Amino acid sequence: MDENPENHALTNIVQKRFDAIRDAIRDEKIIKHPTRLQEILGMTQQERKAFWQDQFTKCIKCYGCIDMCPVYVEEPDGLDLSKWVEKGRVPPPFPLFHLLRAYRVWDTCVLCGECENTCPAQIPLKTIQDFVRYLPPEKVFEVIPGLENEARNEILNFVERRKTSSKRITYDV
Repeated sequence: MDENPENHALTNIVQKRFDAIRDAIRDEKIIKHPTRLQEILGMTQQERKAFWQDQFTKCIKCYGCIDMCPVYVEEPDGLDLSKWVEKGRVPPPFPLFHLLRAYRVWDTCVLCGECENTCPAQIPLKTIQDFVRYLPPEKVFEVIPGLENEARNEILNFVERRKTSSKRITYDV
């Protein structure tokens, strides 16, 4: 395992997981002990939709994943979570809250996993963060389906605004 040259103190383990899935698909191999990320990438679109719907309906919007995040900072030019999700209210249609949360820290996330560790519903939040951090948004919307067009467009605009200052690395899966 090597240090990630683009973001020091992070390893390249996520890159290796994406590379393994890409190589397995290309070579028509089966990964014997897939990670959650690899399992999801191997699902059909219908299986992904059912998986995420099951995961996101467990969310109680406690904001623990945000409160425990060491890099989540309110920014004036960022995605305004309160515009879309009122704290403590019935969750909006999935996957809005989780994708907005992930994109808020997409370029500063240190992949510590505190969001997932503190989730009382045990939603795979770090896996969502891995997708958001390493895949282009269009691919994220395929891997985590169900986002409405208005929110999708807001995320795409946010990513476009940040593109020039971003340190993101994307992988072809």
